[in-house]
Amino acid sequence: MESQDARLHIDICCAHGEGPVWADGILYWVDVTGCRLHAWSEGDGTVRDFQFVEPVCAVAPIAPGRLLMAFAKRLAYFNLHDISCEEICQVEPGVPGNRCNDGKIDPAGRFWIGTMSNDGSIEGAGSLYRLEGSKLTRVLDNLTIANGMAWSRDAKTMYFIDSPTREIWAFDFDSSDSSIRNRRTVISVPNGLGVPDGMCVAPDDTIWVAHWGAGCVCQWCPKSGLLLQRVHTGCPHTSSCCFSNEGHLYITTSRLGLDEAALAAHPQSGGLFRHATLSNQP
Repeated sequence: MESQDARLHIDICCAHGEGPVWADGILYWVDVTGCRLHAWSEGDGTVRDFQFVEPVCAVAPIAPGRLLMAFAKRLAYFNLHDISCEEICQVEPGVPGNRCNDGKIDPAGRFWIGTMSNDGSIEGAGSLYRLEGSKLTRVLDNLTIANGMAWSRDAKTMYFIDSPTREIWAFDFDSSDSSIRNRRTVISVPNGLGVPDGMCVAPDDTIWVAHWGAGCVCQWCPKSGLLLQRVHTGCPHTSSCCFSNEGHLYITTSRLGLDEAALAAHPQSGGLFRHATLSNQP
């Protein structure tokens, strides 16, 4: 198994960096508890920051200058040109102790969003939803921290993580209606590798997973369940990752839950990292 180090790309010190996504030469990511959206342009290297008054949990580009955003308790469209928000729907309005967590667009263009209790401590409090128009459909329930989601390159398999289970699940995925079935465990995370958080799928269909508590992103083969590669950030709370079109792996990290001693030992926590990678073949 290879072991490499990622490099700090932007020293931005997010309180809780999460959910990177690449679209049209721009990398978007959120600072959940800092209530911010960040956008880095590959073309000129600039970073735009957007401040909100509520936690920003996930972002999904849907058109140039138009984003679908998950706030703590609602989904909304955000226009980058005039900085306007158009609400889509509330999320679990009857469960005030819950908030949104990870969210992504599937290969059929439908948005998925997971929920969790505010501090992630209540077992079974979370669910996974699919957005259709302005209606949320609950697809999975009895989750604790509904987290990473990704799809195989042929769009026939959906991967999903409920972090405390320390497992990565696969489902058969039907693009015609974005339904899922036939859940099975394809990866079991061993002790010593933290808990699986955000993830993405590489061009070779291996899975890259951020390991919260272990300071790394790991490359896994979903066919064999084997660990192929580990990329270290030096930040204990490594939270999520995505690939750019050029094959760079971008990695978010968090300062959440780190005391003064931990932050002194890991001062780059909260930063955005990048790793130029050629994926190992499974």
